[in-house]
Amino acid sequence: MSEVMTRPQEAQKQVAPPNQGDQLLSIITQAASNPQCDVEKLRALLDMKKQVMEMDDRKEFSEAMSAAMGEMPQIFKAGIKEMNGKGSYRFARWEDMDSAIRPVLLRHGLRLSFTTERAEGNYIRVIGRITHANGQFQESSMELPIDNGPGRTEVQARGSTISYGKRYCAEMLLNIVRTNEDNDGAYTPQKQEIKLITPDQKDELVDLLQKSGANTSAFLAYFHCKTLDAMPEKAFSNAKAKLLQKINGGSK
Repeated sequence: MSEVMTRPQEAQKQVAPPNQGDQLLSIITQAASNPQCDVEKLRALLDMKKQVMEMDDRKEFSEAMSAAMGEMPQIFKAGIKEMNGKGSYRFARWEDMDSAIRPVLLRHGLRLSFTTERAEGNYIRVIGRITHANGQFQESSMELPIDNGPGRTEVQARGSTISYGKRYCAEMLLNIVRTNEDNDGAYTPQKQEIKLITPDQKDELVDLLQKSGANTSAFLAYFHCKTLDAMPEKAFSNAKAKLLQKINGGSK
């Protein structure tokens, strides 16, 4: 009994709701087959059909974008850029971003592409476009100066600039989040090893301190050192000169 009752319900679930575009197409077909149909009315129906299809396509595109952005992973900043000995910063490499977002886009009928244009001055305009299978698309663009880094050829500089533009256009279009944010490119200073004076240099300073009668505490404070062992090597020459000056009758 229950099986007989559920079958009609299952069949009812399988019936798709009527599509507005299909309904309009049926009306247009009937109107076109009528020799007495007004041409202007038929044209109005065709325009209406076009508008309905456009709305359906935009809705489909919006739904695909929402679904894709919901699945979009965060991108780890695996690249490291050195700052000429002043430190470094991390960045998300384009190849890492592409391998992460491409499968998500494909699952939802989306495709990401890029073009470039010449911009004013020494700039390149990178244009990113996400296109749906139904033809709907969304664009984002960014103008960037040529990245003329040290040792780069003109071709390499343009390639680096385009790669940079791809990353940022993709981030704007897909709301991509990079992990380990770097405060908009501010670099992190690296701790540099400080070379200290050698044992022989220390012994020389001890001897000069004794001969000059200088106040050791004041001498160390002048060079911002707690002990002679902590004195940087680059301060040795100046420290030695100060002590020799005192020995020879000058000021500390």
